[in-house]
Amino acid sequence: MKKYLREEIKNLNAYEVINRDYRVKLDANEGVDWIGGLNRYPVDRSDKLREALAEKLDKSPDELVLGNGSSELIELMMKAYLEAGETVVSFSPSFSMYKIFTIIHKGKYEDYPLDGMERLNVDGFIDFVKEKKAKLVILGNPNNPTGTLIPREDILKIVRSVDAMVILDEAYIEFSNYPKGDDTREFENLVVLRTFSKARGLAGIRLGYMIANKETIGYINRVKSPYNVNVLTQEMGLKALENDSITSNNIEIIKRERERMKMFLEEKELKPLSSGANFLFFKAPKNIFDALWDKDILIRKFGGELEDYYRLTIGTPEENDIVIEAIEEVENARS
Repeated sequence: MKKYLREEIKNLNAYEVINRDYRVKLDANEGVDWIGGLNRYPVDRSDKLREALAEKLDKSPDELVLGNGSSELIELMMKAYLEAGETVVSFSPSFSMYKIFTIIHKGKYEDYPLDGMERLNVDGFIDFVKEKKAKLVILGNPNNPTGTLIPREDILKIVRSVDAMVILDEAYIEFSNYPKGDDTREFENLVVLRTFSKARGLAGIRLGYMIANKETIGYINRVKSPYNVNVLTQEMGLKALENDSITSNNIEIIKRERERMKMFLEEKELKPLSSGANFLFFKAPKNIFDALWDKDILIRKFGGELEDYYRLTIGTPEENDIVIEAIEEVENARS
């Protein structure tokens, strides 16, 4: 949306790469081939992958931009829209990189506390955004680290009410029962971020994508580095799209295991929050973390205001059984 665009970007032209058939290619200073064509730069905007993804999402390819994970896309939004000293607003607790990226890009970061770490007071949040005169608003949904969801009607109320670009980070959305689709055609100030890292199980290839209206995507392409998604990642992304049944099956396993682990943690009075993601957020005595650590079982530990809170990724049934056994041992030793 041009209204919020940085002044320097308004007259900036995107780096253009000519993609066409050739007999001899000597225009990009590439090296001599020695391993299957990898001397060539990748297709700049991942055309084949972007077109396949657009078809899955019932979108035009011009409504998508691909990135080196969602993290790059968050930074591209800041490159395009955030002037030095302007404000980014999110809620707390949330993904720590939102604040880090804001500081890197010379912005001011403000967060609004969730009630009981899981409920967003939507009207209070809207007033907070207006008070801080935010340029960007970032909403993790489901939220990391709590796993909680903001209802769609509340998301849309925020988008309608604030004078800012709204980044809806849906990295974990496939693990929820949230309505499919997005509202980027209706709202010019909304962008949606998703990833291949979580539900598709491909964190190692670093692939994320942004959905937005064509105008916004055009602005993002102005600030995007050329060739930002490598050849191997593009190929693996296409392979993933061809194997949706594997992804769907894995999601259902995670959902079942999430409920099993939630019930177990509740039985142990560790009070996990309800989660729409592939993890559970709970409070526990430090000796539980220490016992898991001593058995080489890694869960996420937090500090500061989140001291004594932990995040457990939902693993395979076998991995979850190992966690259950380790926690049972701690409980039995204490009794």
